[in-house]
Amino acid sequence: MAKSEESTTRNKKRPPSHASASELKESAGLESRDATGEEMEPPTDFSDTARSKSDTARRKPVLITLDGRRVSERFVITGRQTILGRDTSVDVHVSDGEVSRQHCVVEWTNFEERDATDPICRIEDLGSTNGTFLNGSPVKEAVSLRDGDQIRVGRTVLGFFLKDERVLELDQLLLSMALNDSLTGLYKREFFFGELQREFDRSRRHGRTLSLAVVDLDYFKAVNDRYGHLKGDEALRQVADAIRATLREGDLCARFGGEEFAIIFPETDGEGAYGAGERFRRAVESKVFRLGPDLELRITVSVGIATLGEHHRDKMQLLEEADHALYLAKAAGRNRTILAPGRNKLDENTGKAFGR
Repeated sequence: MAKSEESTTRNKKRPPSHASASELKESAGLESRDATGEEMEPPTDFSDTARSKSDTARRKPVLITLDGRRVSERFVITGRQTILGRDTSVDVHVSDGEVSRQHCVVEWTNFEERDATDPICRIEDLGSTNGTFLNGSPVKEAVSLRDGDQIRVGRTVLGFFLKDERVLELDQLLLSMALNDSLTGLYKREFFFGELQREFDRSRRHGRTLSLAVVDLDYFKAVNDRYGHLKGDEALRQVADAIRATLREGDLCARFGGEEFAIIFPETDGEGAYGAGERFRRAVESKVFRLGPDLELRITVSVGIATLGEHHRDKMQLLEEADHALYLAKAAGRNRTILAPGRNKLDENTGKAFGR
């Protein structure tokens, strides 16, 4: 089976690219001398796949999304056979309409050989509708995989890599720090913008629907002012958990600002996104938020939704429309979901026909 692991950027000081060899050695802590006092040369290969002969740590095969629904998502292969496909029951679920339910399989042929440090893997198409491609060529029979190969299934491109187990753990931690908000665990604003652009372009290119929600906690400043920012942070974390629990596979939720969240609904029309907005609005409304031994609060959210139309020139216009719908929800009394006015021939001035 493969586990989806999402990890992050390294917050580590590096020497400048123009540094001398001695400066590089000093910055890496590699300056050393032999018994005669002569300076010893450091190893020249610092790649994450380089290991000394005495280092017997086992490498693992990893699939990393290079282009697709969720760039940088990684799947560590931990079994002899790993099936990729659109079906949620397979080992590696690829949220891509052009991927078959069981699209292809990666086989780790020497999986049972525990003394082998280098996995030997091959890929085979499972009779998929649109085919499997390895480095641009169609896979017509089982083909061996090499470190750095690129696999395309549907519109999704995955890289195949061999990673040392220790390096892999660090990689996953660093990637998580880069992509995810440390408080809520949701995606960061920067990653959200990249995914919104990707989905906007795909929807335009293939004529598919796309909706976007902006969510804001109601009267949240009063929570911070009365109970302090630590309690406010705990409230934000619990609200994020409540929203995340209602989302479907393929929806992408990010922390957009202080107490504001944004959600991308691929291939979803306005009514579908409105229904999703109502689900997480009600989930928050019905929850008792326990922020301490003697502190329980009720919290509500307001939701603004926009759906991609021909009049949208770019992703920012779509986002602005969702933000305007959020403003209308606040103005109409808060704790409600409003779809941007002018959609589906409803109230073009206030959008109140979509309110709670």
